[in-house]
Amino acid sequence: MRVFTILLCLTLSLPAMAARELEWDDLVPEGYEPQKVYGALFDEIYGDKEPDDIEDGDDKGERMMDAIDKAWREAPLKQSLDNTVVRLPGYGVPMDGDEEYVREFLLVPYFGACIHTPPPPRNQIILVKMEGRGVPLDLAVGAMWLEGTLKVSSQDTEYGTAGYVLEGQSAEPFTGYPQ
Repeated sequence: MRVFTILLCLTLSLPAMAARELEWDDLVPEGYEPQKVYGALFDEIYGDKEPDDIEDGDDKGERMMDAIDKAWREAPLKQSLDNTVVRLPGYGVPMDGDEEYVREFLLVPYFGACIHTPPPPRNQIILVKMEGRGVPLDLAVGAMWLEGTLKVSSQDTEYGTAGYVLEGQSAEPFTGYPQ
């Protein structure tokens, strides 16, 4: 009877251990729209001027970039995701490792994010800390699926502010969404 009870408990707990598949929009709290934040900042700094009318090297450009950077570093996070086992796709931006494996990297929703300035809002950047040796370098610089425990924790990095930390358990090449 004891073995049956243990097997029953394990069977019932398996769905709870399955990773929750996320899309990048799932990391953004309802009602937060970065386009509206950008628009409000633009209006505040440039008034009625149209974006196409702004010259390269405009004296207000640096003020605008600083305002966007500050707003993105303070973007709201989805607290309900704290300590959730998740699976999501993204692109890696390597930060720490060796010539074969990357142990720490940023996961971002599109290729090239965090290379340009300003980086995406913090609710679109995940600092990944892989267990073990990490992820092979060739996988870490491409599109991949990551699975692990997501923590809501803002972390400043050299490439931008990550709003989440993923304690990475596994990574595999992105081959598309399951049908």
